[in-house]
Parts: sequence; structure tokens; C-alpha cells
Amino acid sequence: MSHILIGLDEIRAAAAALPPQVRRTPLLPLVEELPGGGSLHAKCENLQQTGSYKLRAAFTALMRLSPEERARGAALSSSGNFAAAFAWAGQTLDIPTTVVMMQKTQPYKIERTRQMGARVVLCENRFEARFETLKRLASEEGLVAIDHLEDRSVLCGHGTVGLEIVEDLPDVEVVLVPVSTGGLLAGVAAAIQALRPQVEVLGIQPEGNDSTWRSLQAGHPVSVPEVQTLCDALTSTRPGNLPFAHIQALVSGIERVAETEIVRAVHWLADSAKLVVEPGGAVGVAHLRPWAGVPRLAGRKVCVLLSGGNLAPERLAGFLTCSQGKLPA
Repeated sequence: MSHILIGLDEIRAAAAALPPQVRRTPLLPLVEELPGGGSLHAKCENLQQTGSYKLRAAFTALMRLSPEERARGAALSSSGNFAAAFAWAGQTLDIPTTVVMMQKTQPYKIERTRQMGARVVLCENRFEARFETLKRLASEEGLVAIDHLEDRSVLCGHGTVGLEIVEDLPDVEVVLVPVSTGGLLAGVAAAIQALRPQVEVLGIQPEGNDSTWRSLQAGHPVSVPEVQTLCDALTSTRPGNLPFAHIQALVSGIERVAETEIVRAVHWLADSAKLVVEPGGAVGVAHLRPWAGVPRLAGRKVCVLLSGGNLAPERLAGFLTCSQGKLPA
């Protein structure tokens, strides 16, 4: 199936329409001079309202609904971060929202979503069950179902992150982006490649869920049979078709990181950079390993996208107190 890729004009239009509640998050130097040369910078979407980049797409998708659709209410499926963003944007725009989440979702993320005004509908612990439930709600209740895997508005909202990276770090050479459904990677790559085609954009996945890496090897989207990762924000068992078309056309590759390295990255970011970043948001730092003698991609100007910071205090404590090379209990 062929897909028309989102364009720079679409992404710029999404950026111009974002309300003031969506922060232009800082791009901070984490290591100004790496051993062997180069530097490491972070686009801090962990400091975004609701704690992740998803707010950009939530507003973009909801603001494009017609008055009749707004009155019916909108529904989405999410592993947590999109849920909170969708709820917060819906409450701000006075649009009733419903979010489908798996029963195994972190209780912290379920409760935050409810506190932000959304109705939460729990489904069984299968990725596909989220979309089956979403489809059922749309049919039975007349809700507007937003399929974040295939919605162009969602990708355009994600792409606004890429615009800001290029504007704030115009001589960037490499950008590292966490991957689950592939939507964030697709949107960011579309913006960056349109403005700076010489920049290398890489997707980063945990070894416990490498569905997009496997899909690139196969040449088409494939599903993983089981997800076993600390990164509860990166649990999609397959990439979306629309994001995957962008990844094939615009992304330099996908790299996988070990779960133990992700633990070290969360610890390093809190200890050295004073930033709270959830495991799924820290995979780029895990790949780079700035604590190593000569980290990966040394000699180049690198920007790592810290996509989210929604980490319950007790879970953060587990990451900070576990021994190096071991997973938190």
C-alpha cells in the first residue's frame, strides 16, 4: 500500500495552530564536549505539559474536529502518555474524551489520565485489543475514533518537534528518536529531512520490543509475538503503516539497546543532567552511553530526543537504587 508522506507545509501549519498551552521545550547541552570530540544535546519533551511530546499531536488532532464531531466526543487508545495528553487537550478544548488502556498499564498513568478529565476504558492485555475496543466504542457510542497509528494529523503534530530541533540547533548532525508505533520518528524525520537532508535521523528501540527494527529487515510492518521491556511507553507490537512508509523513506536506520543500558541512562540523566526521564524517553541516551570512555557517535553533534518524563516516584527510586547492570525490581 502506498502512502503520501506528510510535507513541510503541513507540519508548519500544525506548529502555527498549536495553542500557547503547548510549550516550546528547551534544547539543552548535556555534554558540551565529548571525549573524541562532538557534543550531546537534548530536546527536553519530558518537560512538556503532561510530561511528553504527545500533547502536540493531541491538540493537532482534536482542534481539527468539526463542531459536530466535538459534540460527539473523541476516543483514542494509548499506553499512557498519549492518554494524559489527549485528556488534557480535550479538557482544555471542552471536548469529551475517552481513552482505551490495557489492564497492565502503569496505575500511575491510568490515574493521571482520569485526573485530567478523560474516561478510561480498560481492555485485555493485548495491543490489538486496544484498537478492537476503540472500534467498538465508536460503533456503540458514536465517538470519533482517532487511530494514532494512521492519522496524518498525529504525525504532523509530532513533526513540530523536528522543526524546533532544527531551529534551535541548526548545525546538528545526528538526531536520535525513541520508537514504538513509529509516529514520532516519522514526524520528526519528515521535518528534519525537509529542512536539513544531510542530517542523520536514527530510531532507537529497546531489545525487549524491536518490532520496527524487525520490520525494516523484512521490508514491511511485522508484529512481535511478545513485548518484554521496561519501557512501558514503547509497547506497540508493530509500527503503523503510515509511519513505516516515512521510516523507510527518510530514516537512516533503527538501533536496539539493552534493557540494562536503559536503566543506566535513566540513572545518568537524573544524576548528571538533573532530568527525570522515563525509560522509553531515555533510549537514545542508552544507545549513546555518555558514561563510557568514548561514547557512541563521538566526534559528531548529536541531539537526543527525551520524549517523556512520566515516571512514578517509587519507580524512579527503583532505577536510582539498583546496581549497575541490573534491572530494578
